[in-house]
Amino acid sequence: MTRPTFSLIVPTRGRPAQLRRFLASAADTAAHPEHVEVILVVDADDPGSFGVSHPRLAVRTVVGPPGRTMGELNAAGYAASAGDRVMLLNDDVVVRTRGWDARALAAFQRFPDPFVLVHVNDTLMRDHLCTFPLVSRAFCDLAGDICPTGYRRYRIDDHIEDVFNLVAAAGERRAVYLPGVVFEHTNAVQHPEAGRVYQSDPDILALDAPLFDALFPERKELALRVLEAIDGRRDPSRCKALDALTDPFALRVPGRQHVVRTAGEWVGHLAGKVAAWAERGRASVRRRGWVGFGRLVARRLVTPPRP
Repeated sequence: MTRPTFSLIVPTRGRPAQLRRFLASAADTAAHPEHVEVILVVDADDPGSFGVSHPRLAVRTVVGPPGRTMGELNAAGYAASAGDRVMLLNDDVVVRTRGWDARALAAFQRFPDPFVLVHVNDTLMRDHLCTFPLVSRAFCDLAGDICPTGYRRYRIDDHIEDVFNLVAAAGERRAVYLPGVVFEHTNAVQHPEAGRVYQSDPDILALDAPLFDALFPERKELALRVLEAIDGRRDPSRCKALDALTDPFALRVPGRQHVVRTAGEWVGHLAGKVAAWAERGRASVRRRGWVGFGRLVARRLVTPPRP
């Protein structure tokens, strides 16, 4: 049997209709659904999720005891998977972009080795955080698993992305953001000013955040192993660069990722930037007159826009 190109790991509980919607969206938009496997990680006391499948996808169900952490659920899914590339997902996702698998594969193929993080657009965190990380099996083997099992619900995506942010801080950008590849995360609340946003449970986050902080040295060591695999040797200058870092959130800077868009997406992106800039200019003129507009222009000339 041919090894799948992608393994999608989906912990799920008590939401079979939502899960079927996700499977249908992944199958309907994939260029090659026959090369995609989905590993459903299900609790033993949730029989309603056992029989969920899709005729165009290889769907496998892995059953385990209830009460596991999200880290344990993801690890169980990874252990059962066979794909060369592995993606962590939720059952509350709708895939919107046709050919998502071909575009993700092309992002990996930009590099001569498999140590790459592909970052899709979840419509909530967007380029700020890789909510649904897609990495190679070679990376997971180097890390020892897809993620640490101690994370209860949060910071798993932060943990994986942070390794690649560290790699970028050492001079090797290996994260690719695909803003036009949309995996819509429907778990959102409406904020009066910010619009649709993701809202975490503060009590669980208070448990996961200290673990994320405590594992920063471990992520540094993994980043060095990734760099060693890329370079063929351990570079002392890269070790020194990572030793000096103390704040993982300070690594989330523009330019840490390669942003890859189609030609049509670039046209739309630039048109949107121009329209937004023009509206800000009109607002500045209305509020402060032409002096305010001149100051806006000066700021834009000094500070280049984010990609």
